[in-house]
Amino acid sequence: MVSEKEATTQISITTSLFVHGWQHLDAVLLAALATEFPLLLIGPHGTAKTLLVERLSKALGLEFRHYNASLINYDDLVGIPIPEEGHNELRFITTPGAIWEAQFVFFDEISRCRPDLQNKLFPIIHERRVIGMNLNNLQFRWAAMNPPSPDSPELDMASSEYYLGSEPLDPALTDRFPYVIPVPGWRDLDRDNRRKVLAMHSSLSQNGSATQFERPLSELVEETRSRLEIVENEYGEGLIDYMIAVMDLLEKANLPQSPRRARMLAHSIVAIHAARQVLEGEEAELVDSAELALLYGLPQNATDVPPTPAAVVALHRQAWEIATMLDDEVWRQILAEPDPLKRIITADDLDVSDEEMSRLVTQALNVDASEPRKIGLATALYLRFHTFRQLTPAAWEPLAKLAGRVLLPRRASLSLQNNAPDMQLWNEIKPWVLEQRKNSGLPRLVVNYVLGGFPELWRQNDWQDAVQQLVDDLQLFGVEEF
Repeated sequence: MVSEKEATTQISITTSLFVHGWQHLDAVLLAALATEFPLLLIGPHGTAKTLLVERLSKALGLEFRHYNASLINYDDLVGIPIPEEGHNELRFITTPGAIWEAQFVFFDEISRCRPDLQNKLFPIIHERRVIGMNLNNLQFRWAAMNPPSPDSPELDMASSEYYLGSEPLDPALTDRFPYVIPVPGWRDLDRDNRRKVLAMHSSLSQNGSATQFERPLSELVEETRSRLEIVENEYGEGLIDYMIAVMDLLEKANLPQSPRRARMLAHSIVAIHAARQVLEGEEAELVDSAELALLYGLPQNATDVPPTPAAVVALHRQAWEIATMLDDEVWRQILAEPDPLKRIITADDLDVSDEEMSRLVTQALNVDASEPRKIGLATALYLRFHTFRQLTPAAWEPLAKLAGRVLLPRRASLSLQNNAPDMQLWNEIKPWVLEQRKNSGLPRLVVNYVLGGFPELWRQNDWQDAVQQLVDDLQLFGVEEF
């Protein structure tokens, strides 16, 4: 996955704007500027969304308009229409904040905008038109929103993760944003970037300007723009197989996309790759550009339960492998299966090599971030393969470490106090354990799993759901008893 720590950007747009922790988004932002495609930022309050856009527009020397979409009226955008006497025309009495002369507009809080006003913003964002009239000066149409509040009543609505009043955008409107970007919050920043955010002098350079570019931003935009056709001619045809594979996998993963989005993603890969060549040099690889385009180009990023980055990256890598292995019928059959566990079963049935199986096992362990899930999956995989597969150390090491919590005997002594959360949890687990010990076969393994995870794993995870998932995994891999 192309992460902030792994970014090899030689020129950083966001760092030059004194916006810290966004370096992994530099190429995506530059691609949006070079193509003039609409862009949507999604994140909690206080994550520098507005700050970034204001500084970008200033660095480009553009006429900028910032609108709070939750508060504005349509007249704030266009002014008051007045009929011209003797003519079938209108003129507008406008204010300095009207949109007519704007070159860069930013619709903040767009997820709190009234539905009727969202409909009126639609042609501005999509067509650069308002009430049927062209906005000839307008280049950039960016927007921002907080994560939508979930519909599920079980979720803690007081959590800072969710925002009451922030509603999912109309799908048609979201589908007009080629770039849909979750922005980093405090928890996503490493220690160095946290220190930079807190530094009192970090927001301004010595001369008082909130930018410090080694090369003017406008030059970077123009150079990226000049590379678009070159990159498309070199890679465009080869991206077709990847896009077909990725669209099919997104559909199977319940992340369906429109044909318009498919074209957008293909254009975004080209634009991001051109931007990375400008920022990082010619050594930039197309596979990483495609990963960035997928991570920051799915409209589902703007929903209340967005896809996890790990799941998107795994899907991207699978699609890339499919596209590069189209001539290998065995691997086409394996990689066409979206579920990483069923993919392992398919590969085993097709008798792939131990080295190839090791790669699939490692990928499966990396897809899900849940620790109980990883432990259960590793246990099932270990019991499936330990007697007849010679997996590589890179696969055996995480399998043995995770499965060891279930398969290796150990003695533990815990002191629990009455009415403490851990004691309440134990009172829930204990009768279940006693019941399972009356049985034979799988229940003993499952009991080890539950006891091995008590109390640390079950403080934050549902042990009963985890048990059911373990049983499902064991059955999937044909582990009948232990």
